Amino acid sequence: MKSSKPMRIIVGCGCVIISIIMIGCAMTKVPLSNYRSAFSGDYGVYKGKRVYLMNFDNQAGDTSIWYYYSQDKKLSYAGNDTLHNYFWYAFHDAFTKLGMPISKVDNPDPTAPAMWVTLLSITDVNYHVRVTVQKKGITEFTQEYTIQEPPLEGKDPNLVALEERAYRMTNRLIGTIMEDPGFQKVLTEP
Repeated sequence: MKSSKPMRIIVGCGCVIISIIMIGCAMTKVPLSNYRSAFSGDYGVYKGKRVYLMNFDNQAGDTSIWYYYSQDKKLSYAGNDTLHNYFWYAFHDAFTKLGMPISKVDNPDPTAPAMWVTLLSITDVNYHVRVTVQKKGITEFTQEYTIQEPPLEGKDPNLVALEERAYRMTNRLIGTIMEDPGFQKVLTEP
């Protein structure tokens, strides 16, 4: 009889591991490896304005370091890098296309406004972030931004459509930030 207790523990642990594997296998992975910024608005005011993309961090309780999820947890969205790096590269791509010289951590420009983004909540229907900008070591601007999309419809998601939807949300987030008069002022005025 003594050997049955360890055996039950082993069987129980095995069932838990199999359940975790089965749940992980049931999740559809949506790639975020092909992002390219696309904007229809006029952002000419930013051309030539330097920015130091200082830091992007993930404090969102509804993500992992690598993924964000759909509301029902059946979909996960991920790129080739961490989630906060996906957003860093998205902003880098957008700002570069707008003609903004980018200063990076490995070669910072101490005279450029230093910007960082904190991910507060990221799902396939909601992006909520905080943007902070410093000038000469003093915080000049802090603002939270939220964009939302309606919940997904249908049972069999089209991965290409889901990926494009994620990119549209990313572009909407960046566009919303860039259209904010307070953000525009802190990045464009000396």
